[in-house]
Amino acid sequence: MAAGRTPDTVTVDLDRSEVALIIGEDEESGMSVRVVAGSEVPEGATELPAAPEIVLALAMRLLKDPDFHDDVLDWYYEHQDEDEEEEDEDPSREDEE
Repeated sequence: MAAGRTPDTVTVDLDRSEVALIIGEDEESGMSVRVVAGSEVPEGATELPAAPEIVLALAMRLLKDPDFHDDVLDWYYEHQDEDEEEEDEDPSREDEE
């Protein structure tokens, strides 16, 4: 095992243009939110690229707006059925079966 790693960790490889929002949960501190970028933002940059900006906005909203968590889950469950209906209605999927 690599130094500094615990048995409960995994490694994720990101492309240089990707940004990951990592959400965790533990019994002691509740939800944890981390943002990991595939590359550093250049020093002196006046604006963030779109992907890091969106991920940072989501992370901040999750941390600062307790109702947002529930809103996101509500949206997910409401739209989950729509995705299943689209798969059922998609005629191109019949060829795959």
